[in-house]
Amino acid sequence: MPEHHYHLREQIFTAKNLYRELHQPLTEANQETSSLVFNDLVQLAQGNPNIDEKTVMHKVNQSLTLRRHYMQLLQTLAFAVSPLQAAASSDTQISSRKTPQFELLFKRDKQFSGQVYVILKIPHSAQNHHNQGVRVNCCSENLISSLHFPPIVDGKTQLLMEESDQKFINMFDTEFAIYLS
Repeated sequence: MPEHHYHLREQIFTAKNLYRELHQPLTEANQETSSLVFNDLVQLAQGNPNIDEKTVMHKVNQSLTLRRHYMQLLQTLAFAVSPLQAAASSDTQISSRKTPQFELLFKRDKQFSGQVYVILKIPHSAQNHHNQGVRVNCCSENLISSLHFPPIVDGKTQLLMEESDQKFINMFDTEFAIYLS
């Protein structure tokens, strides 16, 4: 998609949101969605496992402004990135992501066909990854999803996920970039 179409969609989305906010009465639901502070975004982008990831990500995906801020934080704070993998004529998902900083693989469970082990290998991990784990952020033009992997042991960590889980699907979708923090 040409760059100017993306910016036009962004401007229309922002204008519609501002219009709705101006013409909606202030209710408890509106107050609840505005309770996110910038530090919540920073803590999530830094990989803090104690942050309420589900609530913060829901709010980030509901607001174009928050999504922009979060993407800027990820670009600044991430220690490893796997950019978009999309080819012009490709609609297929990729089976792994490999960069010099990390490798993300999946292995199907032999007993339960709908479950997949997602294995994250980081050859040169930081000390906080051995204590806190690693946050994997999957980012597309319209959506950001985040997963927290357990602490790294012997250069790798893993999660058991359902094959139908949208976060699992996002990790291997060619339209998603991956940021590790």
